[in-house]
Amino acid sequence: MRIERMDFENSPYLGVYGLVTDRVALIREGLSSRKLETLGGVLGVPLVETSVMKSRIIGIFAAGNSRAIVVPWYVWDTELERIKEGLREHDLDMEVVPFKSTLTALGNLILANDRAALVSAKFTREEAKKLGDILDVEVERGMIGDFHAVGSAGVVTNRGGLVHPEATDEELEWLRDLFGVDIYVGTANMGVPFVGSCVLANSNGVVVGSLTTGPEIVKIEEALGFLD
Repeated sequence: MRIERMDFENSPYLGVYGLVTDRVALIREGLSSRKLETLGGVLGVPLVETSVMKSRIIGIFAAGNSRAIVVPWYVWDTELERIKEGLREHDLDMEVVPFKSTLTALGNLILANDRAALVSAKFTREEAKKLGDILDVEVERGMIGDFHAVGSAGVVTNRGGLVHPEATDEELEWLRDLFGVDIYVGTANMGVPFVGSCVLANSNGVVVGSLTTGPEIVKIEEALGFLD
C-alpha cells in the first residue's frame, strides 16, 4: 500500500511526531511494533526512534531531506548520538546538524525536498543561506498564504506537494518552480489546512491522520504523485 490511515496514541497529527525523507524517517518513541511495521512498509525507509529536546514532537523541531537533517542547537547530546547511531546502523551517510538560531521549531519553519527548501521569512538571509548549504539545495525565504509556518502549511516530496488552501495561484506557480514538482492545495483530518502537521510522506508512500476523509485522501494521492 502506498497510503495508510493511522493515529499516534489517538492523535491524528502524524506530522507533528515525525520527519520523513527518501532515505530515513525519524519517529517519536513509544509506538507499537505494529504501527512501526506499517510505517516502515508504507514509507519504505529505515525508522529511527528518538526524541528531540526531550520531546516526542520531532516533526516540530527537525527538518531535512535525503542529504541532511537539521535539529535545534539545544538538542541533547544523547539524542544527537542516538540519531547518528541510527543512521550508521543503516549505512546512511547523512549529516545531522544542530542549527544555531533563536528559532527552534525548525520542522514548522522549513519545507524541503531534494531540490529546494522554502524557509520562513523569520530566518535571516544569512540563516537561510546556511540552511541551503546544509541541505545542499536552492533556498528561498517566504510564506505560504499568510503563514510563516511553511513546514506545517505544506508537505512536499520529490514527487509532488500539497499546501494550505489559502496559497494563492501565484504562490503555487512559484512553489512548483522552486521544488520542481506539481503543487496542489488541500486539507487532511477532516478539513485541517495545515497538512504538514497531519501527514508523513516521501516518494514511496504517505501515512495520513486517522480522521482524513476519502475525498481528502484522493487529493493527497494526486498531489503527491500516487494516482496511476
